Amino acid sequence: MASGKEKNQGSSPNARDRLLKEAAKMFMVDGYERTTMRNIANATGIKLGSIAYYFKTKEDILFETMSAIIESGEKRALATLHASDDVKNKLRSLIEVELDTFLNDTAAIVIKEWRCLSKKRRNQLIKHQQVYENIWSDVLTECHARGIIRSKPEIARRVLHGAFAWSDSWNGMKGESDIEELAEEIMKLITND
Repeated sequence: MASGKEKNQGSSPNARDRLLKEAAKMFMVDGYERTTMRNIANATGIKLGSIAYYFKTKEDILFETMSAIIESGEKRALATLHASDDVKNKLRSLIEVELDTFLNDTAAIVIKEWRCLSKKRRNQLIKHQQVYENIWSDVLTECHARGIIRSKPEIARRVLHGAFAWSDSWNGMKGESDIEELAEEIMKLITND
């Protein structure tokens, strides 16, 4: 018979968040395909059967994890827009947000494990991510119009996003990164100053 503590672990308000957080870490380290529901249960201390209370499948966990990452990025990007009226400062802040997300979070799973989602789920995330991409587009378009960046906004975004998505590989300072310093170096690469 399970103790009261074990019964409550699967249904506590924080259990769902704990599941998502631990699963995201495991997807980053071991990959989606090698991470099992049993691994997630062991890492969280939540019984395997209790996980089904929150998520029916491992793909449900991956989808919710990716949704949370995209939503967090969107909120942080929107906050940068309201923090300054200067478009160059907005660009630098967006760079910092994305670098921080990829270097100090589990956001890289959105890129690295994208193929593991069904087409329907990918389409749902694309619609959700469009708000975030529109923020980037608006800032880069204004920067281009004012001569702050040389390249076309859509090309600049693709190059930046590609670099950021793999920054945990090229940076080599994960956990020790000075995001502001990296952002400044990237600004030197893409701006006309």
